[in-house]
Amino acid sequence: MDKILKIKFLIISIGFTVNILFFYDMNFLKNSVILHNYSNVSFMFAVLSLGVLISATVYNLAFYFYIKNRQYLYYALAQLAILLTHISYEAISISPFIEIYNFKSYLLFDVSQVFIVIFSALFLQGFFNTYLDKKFNKLVKVIIYLSMLDLIFALILGYTVITKFVPTFIWVWLILSEAHRHIKDKDIPFYMVSVGWHIVILVVILTTTGILSAKEFDFPFGHIAFAIESMLLSFALSYKFKMIEDEKKIQQTLLLQQSRLASMGEMISIIAHQWRQPLNFLSYSFMHIKNNCKNDEEAILTIKDASEQLQYMSQTIENFRNFYNPSKNRGSFSIEESCNNILKIVKPTLTPLRVKIELTVEEDFEIVANSNEFEQVLLNLINNAKDASIERKIKDATIEILVQKNSVTVCDNAGGIDKEHQKKIFEPYFSTKSNSDGIGLYIAKTIIETEMKGKLSLENIDGGSCFRIEV
Repeated sequence: MDKILKIKFLIISIGFTVNILFFYDMNFLKNSVILHNYSNVSFMFAVLSLGVLISATVYNLAFYFYIKNRQYLYYALAQLAILLTHISYEAISISPFIEIYNFKSYLLFDVSQVFIVIFSALFLQGFFNTYLDKKFNKLVKVIIYLSMLDLIFALILGYTVITKFVPTFIWVWLILSEAHRHIKDKDIPFYMVSVGWHIVILVVILTTTGILSAKEFDFPFGHIAFAIESMLLSFALSYKFKMIEDEKKIQQTLLLQQSRLASMGEMISIIAHQWRQPLNFLSYSFMHIKNNCKNDEEAILTIKDASEQLQYMSQTIENFRNFYNPSKNRGSFSIEESCNNILKIVKPTLTPLRVKIELTVEEDFEIVANSNEFEQVLLNLINNAKDASIERKIKDATIEILVQKNSVTVCDNAGGIDKEHQKKIFEPYFSTKSNSDGIGLYIAKTIIETEMKGKLSLENIDGGSCFRIEV
C-alpha cells in the first residue's frame, strides 16, 4: 500500500470516527427517515428505474451462465444488492411503495448496502485488472474484509457499523480514484464505468447535503442515477468483453502466422539439407573438370559461371532459412544489413514483374531487437507496395527504401492510399485488397510498436505513399 492510498484510508478513518462521535443518531434510518409521497410521474420514473435494474441483473446473470465470466456474476449481484436497497428504502419511506410492499426492514437496508460494496469491489477488481494485472487485489481484499466484519456486526447488533458511518459510495470512489491514478491507457469502457459511478456518487452527495432535497422535489433522483449507472456499466462490460475477444482473435492470428513461418522454416531447412550434398557434389565435379581443362579458357569461364550459380543457390536457400527462423532471440543488428537481406529475397520476384526496388542508406544504425521480426515487417511493406503497383498497372513502378538516422522509410509510386482508408489501414481485418485477410499491417504495427517500442506511420506523398518506421 503506497503513501497516497494510506492517506486516503487515514481520511476515511477520521471521517468514520467523527461520524460516530458527533452524528451517531443521524445515521440510523429509523431516527431520520423522511416520508415521501411520489406523484404519478415520480412513481412511474421510480418503477422504470427499478425495471432497468432488474433487466441489468437478469441480463448479466444470463451472460455469466453463458460464458462463465465472473465479472458478469459480480456485476449482476451488485445490481441485485442495489435493487434490494431501493426496495427496502421504498418500503420504509416512499408512498405508494409503502402500501404496495407492506413491510419494513431496516436490517435489509443496511445489509444490502454491504453487499453493494462487496460485489461492486469484486466487479471493479476484475474489470480494472484487465488494465493492470492484479494491481487492485490488495485494496479490494481490505474492503471485503471490512465488509465481512460489518456483516458480523449486523448479526450481533442488528445493524451495520462500518457501512452505516462510511457511506457505500466512499469505497467505490476509493477504487475508482486508484484506477484513475494508476491506469494510463484508458479506453471507452473505462470511462463508461467511471462516468456511471460518478453520476451515482454526485447524486448521492447532492441529495445527502440537501441540494437535491428529496423532500422538496419528491423525485427519484437516486433511482434514475442508479439506472443510468446500470446501463453504462452493462455497455462497458459488453464493450470490454468484445475488445478482449477481438484481441484474442488477433493473438490467435499472430500465433497462426508464427506457426506458418515456423512450418516454412522447417520445410526450407529440410530442403537446404537435401540440397547441400548435391550442391557439394556439383562443386567438386566442377573443380575436377576445371583441373582437366587447364588450356580451355572458354570451359574455365563456363565452370566459373556455373560455380557462381551454385554459390548463389546455396546462399539463397540459406537466406530463406534464416528469414523463416522462428527464433525470438533479441540482439543488436544493422538496419542496412537487414535491408540487404530482404532485397536478396524480394528482387528475384520483383524483376519479372518489372517493379524496381532501390535502397539508399544515408546513415546506417543498429538497434537491439529481433532481426527476423524487423525483416518480416519490411517484407510486408514491400509486398504491399508491389501489389498496389501491379493492381493499378503502374508504369515504371518503383519502391524506394531510405535508411536515415533511427528511421526506415518505404515509399512507392502506386498512387497512394485513399483518405477514407488511411485511419483504418492499421486496424485488424481491414484491407483494400480482395484476397487479403487484412492482418499484415496490423502485425507490422504490433511488432514495431509493441515488440520494438518504435512507431510505424503512413504518409501520402505526390503519386504514392510512404510507410515510416522509427525505432
